[in-house]
Amino acid sequence: MIQRIHLQIFLSSLALASAVACGNSSAPQGAGGTRSGSRARSGEQADDDSGRCCPFPVEVVFYTQSAWNLLADPLQADPSPCANYYISIPAPTSDKTFPRAGVAAQMRARGPAFHAMAEFHWASWSQVSSITPYEKGVEFRRRMAAAGYDVDAGDTWAINELPSSVRFSSAVRQDVRDVVRGLYDGPGDLSPSSGAVFIVGLGQGTINLSVYKPNLENWIEDEPFWLDVDGAARWWAQEVYSDPHYVCVGSESLDTRASFINDFTEHVANLAEVSPVARSAASYLERSFVPLMNAVWLSSSGYGNTRIPLDAMQAHVSAQVYATRAFADSYPYPTGRLGFAWARLPDAPDPELSLLAQRLASSIHYAYDRGGGFALGACSPDGDEDGCWCDVDGAYFNPAWQTFYTW
Repeated sequence: MIQRIHLQIFLSSLALASAVACGNSSAPQGAGGTRSGSRARSGEQADDDSGRCCPFPVEVVFYTQSAWNLLADPLQADPSPCANYYISIPAPTSDKTFPRAGVAAQMRARGPAFHAMAEFHWASWSQVSSITPYEKGVEFRRRMAAAGYDVDAGDTWAINELPSSVRFSSAVRQDVRDVVRGLYDGPGDLSPSSGAVFIVGLGQGTINLSVYKPNLENWIEDEPFWLDVDGAARWWAQEVYSDPHYVCVGSESLDTRASFINDFTEHVANLAEVSPVARSAASYLERSFVPLMNAVWLSSSGYGNTRIPLDAMQAHVSAQVYATRAFADSYPYPTGRLGFAWARLPDAPDPELSLLAQRLASSIHYAYDRGGGFALGACSPDGDEDGCWCDVDGAYFNPAWQTFYTW
C-alpha cells in the first residue's frame, strides 16, 4: 500500500552521475541541490543520448482555451532540452466538429519539440447521430489531415472533454472506447495516432467525495475499458485545477504545500495504484497518467479561484511543477509527464500573461533539465524555493483528497 508522505527532495547519486556524464559543470548540492543543466537553443530537443542525459524526458501536455501562441512563445524561448510540448488547439466556434485550420504548421515551425493537438470536442460530436462513435473518430482524423495536422511529424488529437457520466455509465464508456479507437486508427491512408484524453474533474475544495470515489473505483475496475484505451490514448489527462486558496498557506513549508497539491492532482492514479484487482488501470496510468493542472490566471470559476496577484500566481504555477517533479521521485507515476490548462481571460492583460508563461517555461526547464533536473529548479534556476512561495488570505488545506491513497 502506498503511503502519503511529505516529500523531502534529495538528489540521488544516479542523478549526480547523470549530471556529470552530460557535461554539467556544477554538481548539485544540499537538500534541494543547485541547478544541474544547461540552456538549450530554442526549439532543440535532447541529444541522441537522451536516455543517459535525460532520465526524466518530459512530455508536457497543454489544454488551451485561447492564446496558444502567447503560451508557446516563452516555451520556445526557454525550453527544456529534455521536453516535448504538446499544445491543444481549440476547435473553431463556428463548428466544433472541425479542427482549427492553419495552425498546426505554425506550431511545428517552432522546432521539433513542438506539436499541435487538434481538439475533438466531445459535446459537439455527441450531437452527431448519423455515424457511429468509431466512425466519428475516423472522420475527425480525415478533417485533421485536411486542416494541416501531420501525425507523422508529431501532431495528434485531444478529446475535450469526457463528461462526468463516464465514471458510472457503461454506455458512455463504450462510446469513449469506440471514439478513441477510431481516432487512433484513422482512415486507411493515414498513420495511426495515439493522442490525449481530457477528463472533467472536481474542484480542489470538494469535501464530500462519497459519490465520486465509489464511481471512480467502479471505473477503475472496468478492465476491458482500460485494455481498450491502452496504446490508443497516449495521455490520460485528469483535470485537476489546483486552487491557490487551498494551497497558498504561507506559514507552511514548501513540502507541506506540495503534498496537498499532490493529494489532489495525483488522486486518480493514486487510487488505481492501491486497487486490489484493477491491474490494467494501474499499469496503464503508470505509463499514461497526466495531471492537467492550473495556469489559468484571474479565473472566478471553471478553473478554481485564481483571482490573486500575478506574483502569487507565478509562485503557484511553479509550486505545481515542483510538486509533480518531487512526487515522481517516489512514485511510479507521472514520471516525466505533466500538463496545464491555459487561457486568456478578459481581465488578464497580455504582457502579464506573457510573464506567467515565462515562469511556467522556466519551471519546466529547470525541473526537467539535462541530467534529470531537480524539483527545486521549478522554483528558480538556482534552486531558491522562494520562487514557489505564495500566501493567499484565508487559504487553507483540504485533507479530503488523502482518501485516495486507500481503496
